[in-house]
Amino acid sequence: MSSPRSDHARDAATDQHDLEPPGPAMPVRGYVLGPDEGVPGRGTDVKCSAHSTGGSLALYRTVVDGPGPPPHRHTHEDETIVVLEGTMQVECGNDTWTGGPGATFFLPRGLTHTFRSVEGPATILFLVTPGHLDEFFRLKDELSDPTEIAALARRFF
Repeated sequence: MSSPRSDHARDAATDQHDLEPPGPAMPVRGYVLGPDEGVPGRGTDVKCSAHSTGGSLALYRTVVDGPGPPPHRHTHEDETIVVLEGTMQVECGNDTWTGGPGATFFLPRGLTHTFRSVEGPATILFLVTPGHLDEFFRLKDELSDPTEIAALARRFF
């Protein structure tokens, strides 16, 4: 026979679980991609998707040429940028940094940030943890109307 306290704790845990959206299924195996390959169903720039990692992360290899996204802030995701080629300037909170090949920038959730390439294009690895924002990028790739893209952004930011 369980005590009222344990029943209450079990009910609270069940209620908490019911409030959380279901995440992607956990991956059943690892994988390797060549330099010109992406995860199935996505472009060659998508090296790890929310779906392929069970939601733990998303990883992109991409080229930034000039301005990146407008200043924005995430409540649930951290971003990491690793510069492979070129130079990036990153603003995060009250800080501004510039770095070339090998530089790593960490942009924690809760701080407003933006980034851009400096003096030409820059190739970067862009890591998002957890991988929830991958759904934004996947859906954004299907849209061309700026009004629809803005509405989508409001859902995620």
